Amino acid sequence: MNDPFSEPSDSREEILKAAYGALCRYGYADLTIQRIGGEFEKSPTLIYHHYGSKDELLIDLLTYLLDDFEEAISAGSFDLPPRQRLLAYVRAMCDPSELNHEDAPDAPFLRAVVELRTQATHDPAYREHFDRSDRVFGRFLERSVREAAEASESSTAGTDGDPAVDAGLDGGLGGGEVITPSAVAGLIMTVASGGTFRWATTSENDWAGDVVDEVARYLDVVLPLVVVE
Repeated sequence: MNDPFSEPSDSREEILKAAYGALCRYGYADLTIQRIGGEFEKSPTLIYHHYGSKDELLIDLLTYLLDDFEEAISAGSFDLPPRQRLLAYVRAMCDPSELNHEDAPDAPFLRAVVELRTQATHDPAYREHFDRSDRVFGRFLERSVREAAEASESSTAGTDGDPAVDAGLDGGLGGGEVITPSAVAGLIMTVASGGTFRWATTSENDWAGDVVDEVARYLDVVLPLVVVE
């Protein structure tokens, strides 16, 4: 992953850079302001001037990174074709060490995010952040599904084959119900989120490739059925 703080422009970004480094090094449970100060090139007392607690600092860090991701989406920074973009997202969330891409998350940071997300079970500030995070990533995935569906529609135009029938899944998909980009995006996000939790909390990850392959098979079947308005 590109260093999001390679060139900090002010004291806030310098503090967030230190917090990012310390979080990746120690994880949430063992993180303290003192350890963040150990990554900070200036006086650690400056941290207390800006932030009242570790959690306040970490939520600002998460906000900064999410803002950066949202800006990258708006700028069209993700140059992968939409279907590949969806699969890269699943791969990044299930086994980030296997994805060699500049926009892939650092494995230690993603592991720490799992710890941070659990704080949302009782901390409203973390819950508010992850509510917003899901909305941002949901819009990103929904747009990717829509673009992939449009590409799939173009590639199958004029053919007689029904992708669901061809895959032997005509009884399980479609069924007269409208399949929307948001529904497909929601399923992909949920699968990927579960994959992140499994990856971060177990020692073996040889299952990740199978998950990506199954998502790919699902997309092959469902994308031609998605209704794009």
